[in-house]
Formats: sequence, C-alpha cells, structure tokens
Amino acid sequence: MSKVSSTDYPSYSSSSVSIGDSSAKTGVTNGVLSSSYDMSGNEGAIYDYALSTLASILPKLNTFDTDTLSSIQSEVNAYKNQGLDTINETYNPMITNLENDIASRFGNLDNSIFKDDLSDIESERADAVSSFAQNVLAKQSELKSDELTKRYALVELLNGLANDTYSNALNTISTALGSSASANSYNSGLYKALSDIAGTNSSASTTSSLLSNLLGLSGNSSYSSLLNLL
Repeated sequence: MSKVSSTDYPSYSSSSVSIGDSSAKTGVTNGVLSSSYDMSGNEGAIYDYALSTLASILPKLNTFDTDTLSSIQSEVNAYKNQGLDTINETYNPMITNLENDIASRFGNLDNSIFKDDLSDIESERADAVSSFAQNVLAKQSELKSDELTKRYALVELLNGLANDTYSNALNTISTALGSSASANSYNSGLYKALSDIAGTNSSASTTSSLLSNLLGLSGNSSYSSLLNLL
C-alpha cells in the first residue's frame, strides 16, 4: 500500500455565490488568495449613480449658485409683497375713512385731535411694517435652511444606497470565502484520513469502505485518484 505524499495534498477549493444577476467568487491565483464581486446591471447602475452624484454635489453642498439664490429671492419677494398688501389692506381703509370723516366735518385735516388719530394709525402701520421686515428676513433664512435640508437628505440617501451596495458585496464575498473555507477544511480532513489509513496495514477494500462510511465518498469520483493511492 503506497503512502500519501505531500504532493497529493488537495489544491485550494475555490467558491462562488450568485444572487440574481450578482455574483461573488474566490480562488487562488499564483499563490495569492483573491475575491471578486460582479454586480448586476441594475445594482451597478445604482452604485455608479450614487457615487457620481455625491462627487458632483459634495464640493458645492453649502454653496448657493445664482439660479438657487434667484429662486429663493423670488419666493421672498412674493412673501414680502403679500405681507405688505395685507398690512395696507388693513390700515389704508382706516386712514382713508378717518380723513374723509375729518374733511366732511371740518373741511380740512388741521384739527389737532383727528391729526393725532391719524398719526397713531400711521405709527401702528409703521410698526407693523417694521415687524414684518423681520419676518421677511426669517423667511429668507428659512428658505435657505430648507434648501440645505433637502440637499443633506439627498446626500444621506445616496450615501445609504452606496453603502448598502458595498455591504451586499462584502457579505456575498464573505459567504463565498466561508464556502471555500468549509470545502478546504473538508479536503484537509480527507487528506489526513487518507494519510492515516495509508500508514496502516489495512487492505484497499477495507480502506475504501472506511472512507466511504466516515467521509461520505461513496460514488464520489473527485477523490478516486486519492483512493487509488492506497
């Protein structure tokens, strides 16, 4: 019965895993363990889009270009005009009615009591305009903040898509490596069993039967060459 030599040791068992149109594989090339992941067309398109979009928007994430500033200013102007119209619609009729009342009673606006009333109304309107001016500034800040919030949300979404794709690739490669490790562990155990049996005085038929029962090799032609060494 021949011995099993070190040259008979099984080569590295490669492995591959497929999920839909995506796949990972692992193997040894020139003594170097390597793993690769092939994305499906859709998965690759999502990954490439996420990375390319991030690359284009991140450098100017907090910068407002002319078009964005113009859009924000248009909304601010619309808000301002609507607010001023509301203030004028509130105070102008009050002033006009009081002026008409004074003119109908006294023929002019020189009566000091009514002039004080007019001044009070004008002062209230001025206060309303001044207060609203602060609202306009707050509105402008709000619009800029909303724009940044939308941009950050987009960045988070794209980053999540890229990270998820990357994690899927690593997990699939890890599965392939695990399969290889399991196969190689089995091969190593088989080699040791063959070496131990070859070192005994067991007959070839007894050896083959033992291997079949212990290692599940019955009908497995992949190890026939090793069995023939016994």
